[in-house]
Amino acid sequence: MGAGQTASNGTLPKMTSIEDRLSGILQPVPPRKEFVRALSSRIQREEPSTFVDQFQSWPVLAFVAAGLVSLAILLAVAARALLLLTRRRQASRS
Repeated sequence: MGAGQTASNGTLPKMTSIEDRLSGILQPVPPRKEFVRALSSRIQREEPSTFVDQFQSWPVLAFVAAGLVSLAILLAVAARALLLLTRRRQASRS
């Protein structure tokens, strides 16, 4: 919880108490230099892949297109079924 937040059920004092106890128990651990160097070199070497780069192959594009067509058909069938049901209800009430 933030410093400006208050709770009506008294959880803020409990959280503050827990935070105080943990700050005394848990001490920050500096990372190993080898780990930092390896991570730094990996970040600088590798090119970030973007969402668009993943769609370069045609099978992925085919699956996306098939999914969109299937969704459109499903929505059209559902809309038609709802229209048919509402017309029958209106006809039976008349």
